[in-house]
Amino acid sequence: MLTLLSSQNSQRLRDFFVEAGYTEPNLRKHLGAAELPSRQLRNLPRLLDRTSAPTLLNALLRWFWMGCAQHKSPVREAAPEELLSLLLESGLIELKEDWFVGGAMLLPIDDFLVASDYPSAFETHQAELVLWPNPTSKFLNKFAVRRHSRATLDLGTGSGILSLGAARHSDIVVATDLNARAALFAQFNARLNEVNNIEVLTGDCFAPVSDRSFDLILSNPPFFITPQTDYLFCDNSMELDGLCRRLVKEAPSYLNEGGYMQMLCEWAQVKGQPWEERIAEWLEGTGCDAWVMKGLTQDPAEYAQHRIRETSQDSTNDAAQYDGYMNYYRQRGVEAIHDGLVVMRRRSGSNWVRIEEVPKTPTGNLGELIVSTFAAHDLVRAMEEDEQLLAIRPMLSPNVRLEQICDQAGGQWRAESLTLRLISGFPFHLTVQPLVAEFLATCDGTRTAEEAIQGFAVTANAPLETVRRECLAMIRKLIERGFVVVAHP
Repeated sequence: MLTLLSSQNSQRLRDFFVEAGYTEPNLRKHLGAAELPSRQLRNLPRLLDRTSAPTLLNALLRWFWMGCAQHKSPVREAAPEELLSLLLESGLIELKEDWFVGGAMLLPIDDFLVASDYPSAFETHQAELVLWPNPTSKFLNKFAVRRHSRATLDLGTGSGILSLGAARHSDIVVATDLNARAALFAQFNARLNEVNNIEVLTGDCFAPVSDRSFDLILSNPPFFITPQTDYLFCDNSMELDGLCRRLVKEAPSYLNEGGYMQMLCEWAQVKGQPWEERIAEWLEGTGCDAWVMKGLTQDPAEYAQHRIRETSQDSTNDAAQYDGYMNYYRQRGVEAIHDGLVVMRRRSGSNWVRIEEVPKTPTGNLGELIVSTFAAHDLVRAMEEDEQLLAIRPMLSPNVRLEQICDQAGGQWRAESLTLRLISGFPFHLTVQPLVAEFLATCDGTRTAEEAIQGFAVTANAPLETVRRECLAMIRKLIERGFVVVAHP
């Protein structure tokens, strides 16, 4: 059982780990790859070999990365007595006869040390397992809006990794979880990392914060679409994607005006209903603008196999589990399962919704991408009249590049296509004609849209009204996509 240390002892414990080299960059070099022990990877012998020398760093790795018990005699020679005392006091290790046994896994993530359960907890089917910071939590953390927040809610906090990141730009973070063990780990991690503006509460969905409101809500909920209810961190008892729908419907009541809700989720595609319609219904009447970014799509068979492999290390029951999954999907007409990110912003007035499949591997400041995309949509909708749009000074984003593809024919290169591409955020791209590319190059923020369009009409030798209509439609689209920004005089 983990026990909160005093602030002074927490700082001293962290200092020991840093001094020993237990940091994310160093561990990648030391281990050869920052991978956890896995039966599937069969990497434990390699990890044991890489940590065989009797050093403090290797002792820490064997406890907190690999979950290996260590005999007290060699450990006492490698580890300072003060460190052992702090580890024992915190519950991170315990002494069983002549062996020091680790009590939690500790991962260095973004300058934080984050305690969680070991992967071996899957072997005992521990329902209240506290998952380590995994790709989904890291993904949501990258997209988190990082502007100042008076109050942030981390709904379904788990180990508390999102709360730790949000605490840097929030006056207060409220971290909630249905799992009491997760709440304990989140408290422990806040204290261990000397983050003092995190409040941890236990309860279901929004119940622990029923009388509060927030500028930012982050949620990586238990969104798996399965017939199982084995683990609190990933399973829920609601039908299909009912939990995620519930959170989308309820979240606006806890958002301040202009506040954002960002949630990773999965949703089902049911026979006879396009996937866009299903998630669009979630957003109806919420009083929020919304951007839904669909990522991976899996068919039910692929999804079932993936989930079984992910949550069970015992293959003896695979056939029965797989049949249970597939019967569940067939009875409900599930044709596919999609995952993605839902971002909502509470705003009075007429709201807009953007639902789309996005390219993989976004780059850059993704929190700023969220804010700028919402601002771009606001701008376009505020300029419904052509006269308003003609008065702006459009400018190509510094993240835009023009790519030319050529083919070889007759002993020379011949231009085949021109493509505008974003090099930051999502790599959206748009094929353009040479004349259009020339027009966009003149959009440098020094001229109004009307002035640029008039010049383009002369160059293209085309009727001004036709050119104006087509250019304004294109400018609206390019602003929404982030290709064009508005320069201010």
